[in-house]
Amino acid sequence: MALDAIIISDSGVDTVSGTNPLRLNLDGRTADIQVILNYLKHGGQIKIPIEGDGFMSWASAPKLNGIYLFSYLIKHTFDVELINSFYNEKNRFRRLLERRPRAVIISTTFMVGKQTLRKLIEDIRNIAPDVFIIVGGSFVYLSYLMLQRSHEPNYDTASAKDDFLFLGIDDEPAVDLYIISLRGEQILCDALEKIKKSQPIDDLPNSARLEGRAYHFTRQIDDITEADGFFIDWESLPGSIFNAGVVPMQASIGCSYDCAFCNFTKDRRLTCIKPLDKLVAELKAVSERGIRYVWFVDDNFRLGKGDLNAVCQRFIDEGISIQWMTFIRASTLKKIDVELLRRAGCTEVQLGLESADPQMLKYMNKKTNPHLYDEVLKKLLSGGINCSCYFIFGFPGETNESVRRTREFIENHEYPEFEGNLAWSIYPFILTPLSPIYKPEMRKKYNLTGYLHTWQHQTMNTDQAKEHIVKTFFELNNSGPIYRGDNLDIFHRMGSKRRKSFESVRHRLSKIALKGQIEKQDIIQSFNHVLSEML
Repeated sequence: MALDAIIISDSGVDTVSGTNPLRLNLDGRTADIQVILNYLKHGGQIKIPIEGDGFMSWASAPKLNGIYLFSYLIKHTFDVELINSFYNEKNRFRRLLERRPRAVIISTTFMVGKQTLRKLIEDIRNIAPDVFIIVGGSFVYLSYLMLQRSHEPNYDTASAKDDFLFLGIDDEPAVDLYIISLRGEQILCDALEKIKKSQPIDDLPNSARLEGRAYHFTRQIDDITEADGFFIDWESLPGSIFNAGVVPMQASIGCSYDCAFCNFTKDRRLTCIKPLDKLVAELKAVSERGIRYVWFVDDNFRLGKGDLNAVCQRFIDEGISIQWMTFIRASTLKKIDVELLRRAGCTEVQLGLESADPQMLKYMNKKTNPHLYDEVLKKLLSGGINCSCYFIFGFPGETNESVRRTREFIENHEYPEFEGNLAWSIYPFILTPLSPIYKPEMRKKYNLTGYLHTWQHQTMNTDQAKEHIVKTFFELNNSGPIYRGDNLDIFHRMGSKRRKSFESVRHRLSKIALKGQIEKQDIIQSFNHVLSEML
């Protein structure tokens, strides 16, 4: 019997972090802890297989968008398969084609632009030229919003023609059906049912098709209901989803903040907190499937609700043994009992600090201040909670002085003596369409020109921001950039003190490598010094 569909969660394109490309590489591989141990074991070269690689790391967690769609569609009796990362699972995709899928479904949650999607579609068409391709998700919806903005004379959509869908008809991906919705699950089910029965799909609402030299858009309906349907039946999912030992999960969806650089679409009906009973049940369900690490992918854990201590106590009382990480605003952590947080399994928090300059935080509409950041980081790191901090350099109003304050803030919070580990990622400002800063009046306010990765304003430009990122990378000594591919089991065996020494050595070597002065023997000797007991 033919497969109803293959779901593709992501293409596998890297992030736009300014510090990721600066990290240490060994034989063309990012120097994650397990890669380094392999390198040392084999006398300065990488030999496959790499023990511990590709699982038990935050980076190895499958994408939640695909898991959710998979769970939703099998609940509605469709026979589907899931590809988490197309370019990493291309051979498996080829094998699944032997089951004659009626459709390929692509979620664009992690798509960074039209060219990424077009390349993915081209590669799929080269393998399966006649398969029916359905594309939906956040990037499709944002593209539709850009099309609507194209009728506003002062809103720059012309620059976005090569990066967003629907703004032209040249160089468009060979997609058979776009679903334009913030949800769209029911429309997807209707589309699959019609394809299954060989019925026309022209009357599906909230959809678009490129017909000849023009896009045809169907009627738009409000298909958003209250956000109570983001539960996943983990018990019904195939074992392959749990192979990495890490899964993503949501304790809430949505964000009530309006940061000036963010282009996320906000709708209050899509903002809700998962009931605690249900959250506990899901954690127990994945634990029974062998999961020991959970990445809560909330924008702000449980929307920053002031009951984090009570949630932690509930996890402890329920015997939840899973270790977890989450994005959370610093304000939510101000009154947290750190020991309780740690006992509840929280091993790391992600903090979108963006800047340590008070004026820059005002420009960004962050509604916070560096004093709070200082208080929270000291509390977490001294209590043994690892902190991953994210910063933006170059937002309008940024100056050499404001960058210096942020750089010194990071340096002042490296705390080699604390048990918790500080890591960071620094992004150059991106002038993103549909974000508040992209509006014509904001551009005028800051004398801001350009688009996406190339811009300038009255106090800085793209190249200067990137120079500041490199300068900061080189000036920090007792912390390092985020390596999401590190095997968590290995790190936990290392202990806090050894891990800090390891992170310092890895960062020092990355700086030497960037200068082109690194020697293989220096790498081996430096890492042997801190990892000898693990070899």
